[in-house]
Amino acid sequence: MPERALTCRQLNRALLARQLLLDRRQLPVARAVARLAGLQAQYTPSPYLTLLARVEGFDRDGLTRALERRRVVKALLMRGTLHIVVPNDYWAFTTARKALGTQYWPPAYERQLPQERIAEIARAMVDELRSGPRPYEEIRGLLESQAIGPVTPVFLWRRVQGHADVIHVPPSGTWGYHGAGVYEAADTAIGGGPPSPEEACEHLVRSYLAAFGPATPRDVARWAGLQRLGPLKDTLSRMELRRFVDERGRVLLDLPRAPLPDPETPAPPRLVPRFDNLVLSHEDRTRILGDVPVSRIVTKNALVHATILVDGFVAGTWRLERGRVRLEPFARLPRAVSSALKDEAARIEAFAA
Repeated sequence: MPERALTCRQLNRALLARQLLLDRRQLPVARAVARLAGLQAQYTPSPYLTLLARVEGFDRDGLTRALERRRVVKALLMRGTLHIVVPNDYWAFTTARKALGTQYWPPAYERQLPQERIAEIARAMVDELRSGPRPYEEIRGLLESQAIGPVTPVFLWRRVQGHADVIHVPPSGTWGYHGAGVYEAADTAIGGGPPSPEEACEHLVRSYLAAFGPATPRDVARWAGLQRLGPLKDTLSRMELRRFVDERGRVLLDLPRAPLPDPETPAPPRLVPRFDNLVLSHEDRTRILGDVPVSRIVTKNALVHATILVDGFVAGTWRLERGRVRLEPFARLPRAVSSALKDEAARIEAFAA
């Protein structure tokens, strides 16, 4: 039975605490990345700015060094998008995604190139990438002969990455790099290997709840990019979790000792970058958007705006243009809040210079 009901504000403060947005913490890069269950990385500056908003004393070289030393890795993971995660999470998340059935392949494409054939291609690509890093141009050349009809080399490579254990390696993922990806086999680059599917699925759920809970199964599925809830519910049924309800009576799941701060805990103004998982990881996003429509943050072509947080909730957007931060609040802000946001903007400008 649920322990008690949690208000939207309580869920907001729980999310902010777990996302290191109530106060900045001094943490090593890898530990911060693990605490956040990974960083959205399809826009190269985003992981850096995500950590800047949350980690005291963070500098660009810290994340770049962590990528170069393989303390964190970049790969195609949750929702089929690029993320930076610690190696242990990489193996668990990629194994869980396969076990939970996240691979969607349109019937017309299946007729052109069946999943079994893609799996064969993936195994061959991993063998190639065990010899060392390869730029995308070389990988594209290897895939040209396999591409059929609408299954272009670009589309095929994305699908292959759903089967193959491959990661990006520097300079891919580092600040200022805007070229094509550079890839290597995961077992060669970071060592280790996949856990059992059961262990991987439970690891994925624990990581998610530690970073974004309390949450519903649909929230977990939204973050992970799952099309079906059945396999996920099997995992949840095996775990010992706390249960709450939200204001609409939906059951929320959480880890036994995860923080639930007082809803009146002060939340300082913050500037959160584009594509940040803070605004992408729940089916019901009112705990962070409040009354703001999702369409004001996520565009029709899936661009996710950088957001202004005021009292813990999204209150506008911002942009970094030619080294200067442009704030675009949705309404007039109190003078003290505006001053704090200008300080945050100056911090980003100095970081990006």
